[in-house]
Amino acid sequence: MTDFKQLHIERPIDDGQALTDDDLYWGPLSNSHPTTLREYGPVTTINIAPTRQQWISITDSTRVQIYSPDTLSLVRSFYSFKDTAYCGTFRSDGRLVCAGSKDGIVRVFDFETRTQLRHFKEHQGSPVHCTYFSRDKTYIFTGSDDRTVRVFDLATEKQLSKFDHVHTDYVRALTPGSTTNPHLFLSGSYDRTMKLIDRRISNNDNILMNFDHGDQIESVLMYANETLAITAGGLYLKVWDLLGGGRLLASLSNHHKSILCTGFTCEQNYILSGGLDRHVKIYDASTFRVVHTITYPDAVLSLGMIGPNDRALCVGMPGGLWSVKRRDGSQQKSNLSSTITMTNGYESIKIDNNNDMITSNSSLVQIDDESTNDTKSTASSGSRKAKSRRRFFPSGIVTPTTTDPIATANRRPRLAPYDNYLRKFRASAALDAAFTSALKRRQPDIVLALFKELLRRQMLKQALAGRDDLSLLKILRYLQKHIAHTTYMPVLIEVAHLISHLYDFSTSSSDKNNKAMEKLQRTIHDELQFQLELMKTKGAIEIILAASTTSTLMETNSTNYHNHNNNNNNNNNSTVISTM
Repeated sequence: MTDFKQLHIERPIDDGQALTDDDLYWGPLSNSHPTTLREYGPVTTINIAPTRQQWISITDSTRVQIYSPDTLSLVRSFYSFKDTAYCGTFRSDGRLVCAGSKDGIVRVFDFETRTQLRHFKEHQGSPVHCTYFSRDKTYIFTGSDDRTVRVFDLATEKQLSKFDHVHTDYVRALTPGSTTNPHLFLSGSYDRTMKLIDRRISNNDNILMNFDHGDQIESVLMYANETLAITAGGLYLKVWDLLGGGRLLASLSNHHKSILCTGFTCEQNYILSGGLDRHVKIYDASTFRVVHTITYPDAVLSLGMIGPNDRALCVGMPGGLWSVKRRDGSQQKSNLSSTITMTNGYESIKIDNNNDMITSNSSLVQIDDESTNDTKSTASSGSRKAKSRRRFFPSGIVTPTTTDPIATANRRPRLAPYDNYLRKFRASAALDAAFTSALKRRQPDIVLALFKELLRRQMLKQALAGRDDLSLLKILRYLQKHIAHTTYMPVLIEVAHLISHLYDFSTSSSDKNNKAMEKLQRTIHDELQFQLELMKTKGAIEIILAASTTSTLMETNSTNYHNHNNNNNNNNNSTVISTM
């Protein structure tokens, strides 16, 4: 007996365009179910440690908290702040954490012991919103609401430089230079300017470049190779060429509310921006075009990408929530072991996912991964208990090998309800089940696929005949909604033609069905008028193109004729001259 061939459901793309490589790359991350955690206040900064562990630093309220990227469990907490904390960031080796605060004190903590190692009070009570380590791990760059940018030495706990003439408004954005130029950094301010500063120059000449963003700057970025810089603020994200003298390369305005944060992906192939419009825009770093958009339930205050391969996106929101979207949609599996308990002719076996060992009461056998793929049982992170199996070994413990034949169960796939009815040749019940499935999954193409199958089997009339008012109303509304779609039109025209012959709506007692049929007629009439206008436009365009082609040919022939006459005249003149 052969298996029943399930209904093939085509997934049409509404915009008529094929999916791009960027859609395929960002689709799994965008469509995954997010993991959401709640903090005590707005999540103003998310910073990912540039180390192998990639700890997640969350700055909210009066604390900086560190989370594991795999389990999202709390690893460290720093509570030494008397007022709101800002911009908790890691040093490049992940051993130190610095953060500013509303009381103007910059604090430095040891990550392992959570001890406060340094504190700098030079900002004198003005809120410090920006704190970053230099790439050579020896300095801290800070930006404050006192309109100054300062550089502190970690070793001596002293202020090295103070730049009080650089900006005329709050400094809300900083980014340090690369490891090759650790003395350079970018600063952005509410005075609408970004400055490229060299900390080694103490006089007024320390401003190497000046950039006018045109709006209050909330975030600045610099490429690792120091070729390009990015400013974000207001509705615009702008890209500047550092090697080309600071010229503007691109001005992007894809947000419809203010941009609050920006970031790079792990390989700096894409640029991320988030704002008050609840969107995270993803730009191609080479073309500066938006390739994907992710929507969130609240404004986006901060964001960070976890590598490798951009496997997770963290986003902070003002309501105290922060969200993590992963590509696989699930958390990492924990290394739990599953135990199989057997008695009366069964051996006791323990399967350990870490060491790939089989342990019995009498022996310890090392086996390879390929031979145990059918015996391992995986457990989800912490919540699912280890499952037990029972297997009979007549001669005690048996060591599986790679040459052993494996018997696989040939199980039939589970059929959908409409497939079950089709298998029993119950066309009307299959159509009702298809409408139910399409409503649950929000996939109208299920009904379209069933209509096609019923047409192929010549059972469409049987499925549409003898229906009550409620089921007929579902079909009429479906036709009215989708008949103008180019993908649905050829099939739904046949369905509408059959319904008009099977039912007489002039004598129908259902007002809803009569109104639905009138709407369907108006939809068909409007579509016919639209097609007629298109045909008229097409005819007019063809006339214009034909006239243009004719005039071009006439001009070409006229030019050739004149050239021919000129050649003949030249030949006649040369003949006369030769005879003279």
